[in-house]
Amino acid sequence: MSRQKIVFLAVLVIVGLFIASIVASMFPAKRSLPNGYQMLVADKGETWLRSPDRQTLLTDVTSVWSSADRMVVESRTLNGVSHQYGPCDYQVVVGRGSPHAASKDEALAMIPGMKREAVSPHTCVR
Repeated sequence: MSRQKIVFLAVLVIVGLFIASIVASMFPAKRSLPNGYQMLVADKGETWLRSPDRQTLLTDVTSVWSSADRMVVESRTLNGVSHQYGPCDYQVVVGRGSPHAASKDEALAMIPGMKREAVSPHTCVR
């Protein structure tokens, strides 16, 4: 092979790797939590949680705390008309079960001792 062909192939490989890294960054990053839920974080900071049985998808997640046996999820929806965030809602997941609604006081009482897995700039708990 001539020197030109080798340089061309090297540049082609570098450009291909660069394009592949850009495309890969567009897909959400997946991470498994201790209770089997999958946390997906997109490039703009959107966070979703998917249950182990893939039947439940929690959207508009702003914070997630977890321990070995429980998880607290804070979510906040954006009002489409005024473009302002509404109040935070809390859900609690026990083990690998389904999420159920919880009051703010109940959720905040569970948080001490849990590890914060995700946080958004729009969270209610700093």
